[in-house]
Amino acid sequence: MMKYTRIIFVFCFFIFANQFIYAQRFLQGLALFAGETSSRDRYINRYPIDFQDDPTFLHARPPSHKSAELENFSVGVFAEMLKSYDWRWVTEIDYCNKGAVENELLNPITNQKRVSANHYANLQWNNYLKRWIDLGFKFRTYAMVGARIEYTVSRSTPAYSYISGKAAKLTVSPDVGIGAEFHLKGPWNLFVEEHYNPDVIPLYNVGKITMANRTWETRIGIIYRFKSGIGSVDLDCNAPRYHGR
Repeated sequence: MMKYTRIIFVFCFFIFANQFIYAQRFLQGLALFAGETSSRDRYINRYPIDFQDDPTFLHARPPSHKSAELENFSVGVFAEMLKSYDWRWVTEIDYCNKGAVENELLNPITNQKRVSANHYANLQWNNYLKRWIDLGFKFRTYAMVGARIEYTVSRSTPAYSYISGKAAKLTVSPDVGIGAEFHLKGPWNLFVEEHYNPDVIPLYNVGKITMANRTWETRIGIIYRFKSGIGSVDLDCNAPRYHGR
């Protein structure tokens, strides 16, 4: 029995070792980053503002508008994969704060207003297709397109709470970005990115009122690149390469 156990153990070890080596070849880098977010909400109210049909102006709140920008932060980690010179797949976990600064209309008749901010803390799983683009610089540049699956883990919504407090917690939204990567030392690189993340599916859509968010995210981070992939030295080298085409 002991003999068979050892054989099984050795067999499992070789399988694990083979998968680990394969994963290293497939995995090109691991990174962490911090970012600054600038976001705002957009409300669209299609109800007619008519005193005869709506004497209390109930449907006038909120009016159609774009809120002011709310500045906040994000942090995250990601893995870069695919053994290709031009293309990469990036998958990441991101803690991203979004929201909006509102000059809330409290009373449409007296035009009474109040300034406050809505905050949404989102845990995100983001996936991008990344394309290296050679612009002739010593550092490398790239473009990204993908999608974010977001879940709101907490929120504070004092403004238009009857709508913002009922915004969907689980959403999917597109994301496009550009970035640049700079060699630091050995396998370590510095990168900066700018992401544009709009809600194409409203967070709130009831009756004739919709609400959606738009976020800009500026990131700076560190990536560790594995020697089995396109390494840091290769990223800074301008020598021509044969791509097998």
